[in-house]
Amino acid sequence: MSDLQKWIRIRKELYRQMAEQVKIRLGGEDLELSKYRKEYEKEFNKKWQPSTRENLFRRLQSSRLILMGDFHALQQSQKTHLRVLKNFKSSKSMILCLECFEADDQVQIEKFMAGKISEREFLKSIEWAKKWGFPWDHFRPLIRWAQTHKVPVYGINRSAKRRTAASLRSRDYFAAQKLCAILKNDPEAIVFAIYGDLHLADGHIPAAVVKLLGPGFKKKIFRLFQNSEKIYFQLLEKELDSSVDVIELSSGAFCLQNVPPWVKWQNYLMYLEQTYDVGLSEHEESVDSTDHINSYIKIISEELGRGMKADDLAVYTAQDQQLWTRLRSRFNVEELRWIENLIEEENSFYLPELGIGYLARPTVNHAATLAAKYIHAKLAGSELSFFRMPKDFLRNVWIEGLAYFGSKIINHKRKTDTVSDLRTALSSRGSGGGNREPVKLALAQKMHELMMVSNRQQTRAVLQPKQKTSYILASRLLGGMMGERLYSAYHKKLLSKATIGNFLRKSMMNDNFNIAYYEMMEIIESLPAPFRSKKEKM
Repeated sequence: MSDLQKWIRIRKELYRQMAEQVKIRLGGEDLELSKYRKEYEKEFNKKWQPSTRENLFRRLQSSRLILMGDFHALQQSQKTHLRVLKNFKSSKSMILCLECFEADDQVQIEKFMAGKISEREFLKSIEWAKKWGFPWDHFRPLIRWAQTHKVPVYGINRSAKRRTAASLRSRDYFAAQKLCAILKNDPEAIVFAIYGDLHLADGHIPAAVVKLLGPGFKKKIFRLFQNSEKIYFQLLEKELDSSVDVIELSSGAFCLQNVPPWVKWQNYLMYLEQTYDVGLSEHEESVDSTDHINSYIKIISEELGRGMKADDLAVYTAQDQQLWTRLRSRFNVEELRWIENLIEEENSFYLPELGIGYLARPTVNHAATLAAKYIHAKLAGSELSFFRMPKDFLRNVWIEGLAYFGSKIINHKRKTDTVSDLRTALSSRGSGGGNREPVKLALAQKMHELMMVSNRQQTRAVLQPKQKTSYILASRLLGGMMGERLYSAYHKKLLSKATIGNFLRKSMMNDNFNIAYYEMMEIIESLPAPFRSKKEKM
């Protein structure tokens, strides 16, 4: 079996496991619900071709109703919607319609959009947690964008007590009625509607809209799906999974491939485990965070030829009351304060002193990052954490860089910032505010590294931030850039497993680590840059 075939087999199995676990927690599907899903899956049986971002936006320009498929538990899905909206340029007015809001709450929606009620009041008044339940943080940026650009927002959903094929079709028709009314009310506007991917099948919402507005309107509908499992594995077999993000299904339908299938479904599974376990019997055991991370430790370590198990790893989250009891038993006040800062900054980390892993968020990227940090600590023989700043700054950058590399083995579609992105972020923010300091520190360190590896004379010292917490975000930013370059070179076979293994085994305890860091950076900076900016990817 070739390396590619092995890679595909492992990831197909991981995807199947995750999707099956989600189905169990959601209670499974009856025959009619399965038929409804199969109508959606037919969309990806047709002949398709790779396309481009430019071609996608050209097609969007000629449409009146743009239906964008959403995977509610996956934050990357909502980020993609925001990227599309931000990059869409038109002289026509825009309207945003959302499944996450119910039509009956339109008065409250308009009050909130106008700033007449607070976010807390709004979410309480529409019963967000009860009626929708997915994280508000995922959808907030879409609403803030609409507020900033004065784009009207409409709720087009109607809740149902049970998820059946009949209730889904009823909601399809209801959404179509609302969309048609909005289109008729403003004949010149372009309407963007964000709704669950299943509802975008030709026979679902689009068919209901055409029934109401007539056959001639069909050419004015554009559908934008996300993350077809079938297309992903076809791309993977052709080794195009990393280079192709935009797929043309037909003249009126595209699909964006921005995360691998196992990431999509494991994010959903981890979300469900954090909220509820619908459909589990008393005898079925819920999978906890440790299980997810152990599975990633196995995949990452086997990919690198190590084959590790994590029998000594205990994973905690912010909800675990025992966490601070264990931390206080080992760390002093200053160290505890630094750990508290890491938690506040939503960092997932590993503490070798206690064999403790902290999972900041229930997402695949965080779980994979923690798994990679555990592997790195074990291979490097790290027995202590590195809390002393600025002395340990480069150690933390190195840890974050190798952790990001490891997480890309799980989610190779993960994106990071570039130096250009950091410069843009710095120039676009206001003159004040502490959030500029980590970006300035990351840029200053990166410029220092480039000077060091090119043997050019240093004209000034690296920035010394006023806030020690700036080191946390700066480490992540720099580590992301480093890890992206490492993974790109590894994926293209420009960097061997042996070299990656040497990087992972490099002792972090050595007093001369900073010297070794710049020696390793000389190798890394000689590798080709993977891409220009994550903002150029969908």
